[in-house]
Amino acid sequence: MRADRPVFLSDRDPVAALGGHADTVLEAMRERGIGRLDDQKTVHYCGLIHHPEKGAVVFLPREAKTGNPDVDLGTASLTMRALARFGAETSKRDFEDDGEAGNPGALSVIKRLADDFRDHGLFSERIRQQTRNAGKPDWSRTVKRELAMPDHKGQLVFTDIRTSRATRSTDALLAQIQAAVVREIHLAHAWWLSGASRRRQELLSCPRPPFPRTTWARKLDALLPSLYSARSVFLAGYLRFYLRETRKSSDGAFVFGVSDFHSVWEAMLRETIVRSRHDRRRNWNSELPKPVYILEGGSRVDPRSRGMQTDIILEDKSGYIIVDAKYYAAKSAETAPGWPDISKQMFYEKALREVVDIIGEKPSFIQNIFAFPGISNTGPLAQAKLQRADGGPVSASFTSIDCVYASVREVLNNYVNHSEGIDLTQLSKLNEC
Repeated sequence: MRADRPVFLSDRDPVAALGGHADTVLEAMRERGIGRLDDQKTVHYCGLIHHPEKGAVVFLPREAKTGNPDVDLGTASLTMRALARFGAETSKRDFEDDGEAGNPGALSVIKRLADDFRDHGLFSERIRQQTRNAGKPDWSRTVKRELAMPDHKGQLVFTDIRTSRATRSTDALLAQIQAAVVREIHLAHAWWLSGASRRRQELLSCPRPPFPRTTWARKLDALLPSLYSARSVFLAGYLRFYLRETRKSSDGAFVFGVSDFHSVWEAMLRETIVRSRHDRRRNWNSELPKPVYILEGGSRVDPRSRGMQTDIILEDKSGYIIVDAKYYAAKSAETAPGWPDISKQMFYEKALREVVDIIGEKPSFIQNIFAFPGISNTGPLAQAKLQRADGGPVSASFTSIDCVYASVREVLNNYVNHSEGIDLTQLSKLNEC
């Protein structure tokens, strides 16, 4: 029960790069309404597509694929675990819409179910089985149902004693559905789940539910009110979600991932960037100036705008760094953020300076950064800045934006392990320009 090594592709790959997997991948994406195929030219997708016969295809984050199968397998495993964490945190355990075109919440459920089976095995119910002469004596039943015989002293004794013995039953429907689902999970996901091969014999020995798979979720719906233990309720809830979320495509393929990895990239950087001990993690977006319209007579009207929404603001004892997580290839000016993003970032700097000036803090610096994904921590772009039409420098009122590249694999690894290890101050080329 081992999943074969998947085929590795990349988010934003052209459709032509799918090769022999094109039909399977495109059909599954179209049925799910994900992939943003850009008029059939480019695939916007990060995650897994698993076909029961044609195997698995994993779309790695852009700038993560190396061409080395072993390295890419490790990156693929980190990608799936990162999507599982992202899905768990965005759905807040209530399986709410995560706001992404895709289903990262399903991956978090898959990991929880796999980890539960790895740690505890199949669900079983403790029952007491009525026995005779084996187990704990039940004198009340013995007196009522057995015939006492006199012994050699004339005293009455029971030659047979009614007893009971505690046993564990795995024949319950909940255990059968759990085993069937975990078998599916191992088939499609064993390559990235830890300890997936343990307890294999338990899965093989458990019978398959005597109902079609399409009815399992409804069977669990009916079973849930009768469950009382924490684990049985957990299993029923997560199995129901898995079964409803993992609707197969017409050819039997499963799809797990997101169409827009930008939100994941931003979330990962926010959690993994090294922060100063002086960083108070303030909610800066709530403090930044917001637009209003002034009506004749002086009254003000809020245009129902959220205002400025920075990605990440880092605080040091002497200044601030505004980080914009940009999921761009950024291999050239043509594949980097354009004027709207550049001007917005420069405006963020002015807005933040307005806030800290008001509260009496005079920072020695406010630095702007675009953080791009990369194979390594290096890349071709160093800064974005304004210059005059004749090529001359502009005044200091227009600040530059540093361009840094963070290794996708390092970011994934830190995010999966809940650690801060991405030091943007070491990646910045500010002092080189």
